Amino acid sequence: MNLFANQNILLIGLSTIIGLFAVFYWSQKIKQNRLQLLTSFQLLPKLTPNLSFKQQILKLCLFVLGITFLFLGLARPQWGSERRRAQPSGIDILIALDVSKSMLARDVRPNRLERVKLSISNLLDRVEGDRLGLIAFSGSAFLQCPLTLDHQAFTKTLNDLQIGIIKQPGTDISRPIEEAIHSFSKDDTDRFLILLSDGEDLEGKGLKQAKEAAKDGVKIYTIGIGAKEGSRIPMDSLGQPARNFLRDPQGQTVITKLDESSLRAIADATQGKYFSLGPTGEGLAKVLGILQSIGQQKKREQLSTKLPIDRYSFFVFVGFLFLCLEMLTSKLSKTLSHSVSVCTIFLLFYFSGCLKQDNVKRAEEALESGNPAQAAEFFKAEINATISIGNPTDPRLFLNAGLADLQAGNLQNAEESLEVSLDANLDDPAIQAKALNGLGNIYYIRANKFLDERNIAEARKAWEQSIKYYESSSLIDGNVKAKQNLESLNKQIQERINALICKISGKIWRDINGDGKPQEVEPDLQGYVYWDKDENGEHNKTSEPIIQSNDQGIFSFEWISDKYPTSIRLGTKLAESNQSQNSFLLPMLPPPPPPENPSFVKNYYLDLNKPGEKVIGMPYRAAPIIKGQVWKDENGNGSKDPEDKQYVSAKLYLDQNGNFQYDQNETAFEPAEDGSFAQPVPPGQYSVCIQPQNPDANITFPIEENKAYLVWTDFESKSENLDFGIQDNNQQDQNSSSQQNQPQPNPPEDQEDNENAEPQPLPEEINALYERLLQEMESKSEPLEQEVEAVQSITSGRDY
Repeated sequence: MNLFANQNILLIGLSTIIGLFAVFYWSQKIKQNRLQLLTSFQLLPKLTPNLSFKQQILKLCLFVLGITFLFLGLARPQWGSERRRAQPSGIDILIALDVSKSMLARDVRPNRLERVKLSISNLLDRVEGDRLGLIAFSGSAFLQCPLTLDHQAFTKTLNDLQIGIIKQPGTDISRPIEEAIHSFSKDDTDRFLILLSDGEDLEGKGLKQAKEAAKDGVKIYTIGIGAKEGSRIPMDSLGQPARNFLRDPQGQTVITKLDESSLRAIADATQGKYFSLGPTGEGLAKVLGILQSIGQQKKREQLSTKLPIDRYSFFVFVGFLFLCLEMLTSKLSKTLSHSVSVCTIFLLFYFSGCLKQDNVKRAEEALESGNPAQAAEFFKAEINATISIGNPTDPRLFLNAGLADLQAGNLQNAEESLEVSLDANLDDPAIQAKALNGLGNIYYIRANKFLDERNIAEARKAWEQSIKYYESSSLIDGNVKAKQNLESLNKQIQERINALICKISGKIWRDINGDGKPQEVEPDLQGYVYWDKDENGEHNKTSEPIIQSNDQGIFSFEWISDKYPTSIRLGTKLAESNQSQNSFLLPMLPPPPPPENPSFVKNYYLDLNKPGEKVIGMPYRAAPIIKGQVWKDENGNGSKDPEDKQYVSAKLYLDQNGNFQYDQNETAFEPAEDGSFAQPVPPGQYSVCIQPQNPDANITFPIEENKAYLVWTDFESKSENLDFGIQDNNQQDQNSSSQQNQPQPNPPEDQEDNENAEPQPLPEEINALYERLLQEMESKSEPLEQEVEAVQSITSGRDY
C-alpha cells in the first residue's frame, strides 16, 4: 500500500525545492557582486545593518519547509482505512403496451387504450426516482421511449401512442419481451417489465420468450385487459356512437376476449405476478405499489466500501504555518502587520467550526419556550454550518429537526428530515426507531385530516402507511411508545371511519318462488346497482355512481355520510348477459314509505339509521306472458289446416270489465307478422279477446260463445296456446295476407350481427306496459335475513 496517493506530486515538489535553492544561490551571488561595485566587503555590514545573511537563510528555510509540506499535502498522504457507504440508484421499469386494434373496444371508458394511458399517467408518482421506458407492440414491437429519469418525456411519448403506430397487425407477446431484454443495460441488476395486453397471443411464442427473459434476470408483471366473455371492436372515432365493428375476412364480427391463462403463465415463468387492470387501473396500481416497495428497499440499502483515510489536512496546516513564520521574520512593521492579518484570516477560516454559534443550544431553548418552528430552524442552521466546512453531519440533527417540524405542524419538512435521518444512520437502532415513530405520527395526522375532509380513500392510505411505520419502529428495538401509538391509531382511526361509513351489501338473483329470499335452486344474476340521485328509476351515466356485481350476483359498497340517520335511493339493472327475449325480468323492489305512493315503485328506498352494515336483496322475477297464434281459417271449420296462413288484421285486447268488447282503457296489442303474439301482462285474471279489423270477419276459434280465453296470470308463468281462428273472405284482407306472405328481404348483415350480439330493446308498448306493471304490482320483497358475505365491489367497466 502506497503512503501517498499522488506520488507524481512528490517529484514535482522535489524539483521545485531544488529550483528554489538554485534561484536563491544565484540571486545572492548577483546581489553581492553588485554591492561590491559600490563598496568594499568589509564596509558592507556597517552600511546595510538591516541586511543579514543569516536572516535570509532562515527565511529561505522556512519558505522551503512551507512549500515542502504543501506539496506533501497535495500528494494526499493516506494511512488507516474506513468504510464508506453509497446509496444505489433506483430500479429500471419498462412498460409494454398493446396497441393492436382490440384496444379500441369500449368496455371501459373512453376505450381500452385511453383508459390504460390515463392509469399510467396518474400513477407515475409512485415510481419517482426510477427509470422508465415504453414499448409499443402489436404484431411487432418498438422501443418508443428508452429508459429515462425524465418522466415528462415518458408521459409525452405515452400520450402520443395511437392504434396503428406499429404497422404489422396482430398480437405477438414474444416481441415486447424480446425488445425489453435488449433494452436493459447489462449492468442493470433490477429489471422489471410491465406487460399490458388482452393475452391473446396469436403467435403463441410469449411463454417461450418469457423463459428466456427469466434467464436474463427480467421479472415480468402482466396485466390483463378485457372481459372473458368478449367484446366487439368499434372502428368509429372516439366520441361517436359505435356502429361499425371490425370484421374478419369471412365477414364475421371480431370478438376480442381476455386470455388470463397465457398472461398468468408468462408472469409465473419469471417469478412475477398477474393482475387484472380493473375499470380505474387498480391492477396497475398494485404492480407499481410492489415496485415502489422494491425501489424504497433498494434506496435504504447502502453499498459499503473500504477506503483509505486522507491525512492531508495536517501537512497543509504545517505548510501554511511555516509560510507565516517566514513572513514574520521581517523587521519591517508593515510586513509584520500584513503577516499578522494573513495569519488571523487563515486561523479564522481553519477554525471556523470552533467559533460558530451554538445553534443546538438555542434550539433546545426554543423547544423549552414552546417555539418548535424556531427550534427546527436552529437545527437546520447547525446542519448547514456543518455541511459548509465539509464535516459529516450527525444524523441526530436531522432527527431533531424533523421532530421539531412535526411538533410545529410542518409535516412535509418533518417527513423530509426524518427520511434523511433514517437513511443517514443504519447502525443506530434507537435513532431509526425514533425516526420511524415520527413518520408514523406524520401519517397519523394526515389520516385525521383526510377524515375531516371526508376523504376516506386517502385516509385509509395514510392509515396503512402509519401502521407500517409504527410496526417497523416497534420491531427494531421493541419501542414501547410505537406499540402504544399503534394501538391508539387502530382504535381512534377505526372509530372515526366507522362513524362515517355504512357498508351496504346484497345479492341480485331470480326469485322464482317469490318469497324474497335467495334459494340454492334459484339462479344468480349478474347486474348493476347505482345511486338513483334523480329518483327517476333510470341510470344517469354522468352523475350517478354505479357498481357491478360479481358472477354470483353479490355486490358491496360503502356509503359515507356526515350524519345518521339518512336515506338513499338505489336503482338496479341487469347485465347484458342476463337479458332474454323470451322472458322479461322485472326488479321486485320494496314500496317506499308514506306519503309516497306504495304502488308506484321506481327504486329501492333504503333507510340508514346508523353506520355499520346493511344487507339488502335485489330480486328479479319474470313478468307473466300470454302467448298464442292467429290464423286465417279459409274453410271456417274451426281448426288449423296445413293450407291455412297467418292472420294479422286483428287486434287482441285484455277484457277487464266482462263485456267482451274493446274499451279505450283496456290494454291492446297486435300479432306479429307471422300471426304469433307473446305479451307480458301484470299478474291477475283476464279475458283474452280478439277483434278483427273487418267487421264481417268471423271468429271460428275458440268455439265458445264469447270467443275468448279466461286466464289467470302470475310471475314466473306463461299462458300458452291461446290461438284464434279468423274466417275473412274480404279481398283486401287476402291481398294484405298475400303481401305479408311474400318472402321478406334478408336484413342487412350488420343488423344480423347486432341481433346475435345483444338483445333488442323492448317495443314502446312493452315499455309502457312495464311502467304500468310497476304501478299495479305489490312487491313481496323484504330484506334478506341470512348473512350475505360482502365482497369487493366490481365497478361497471370491464378490464382490458
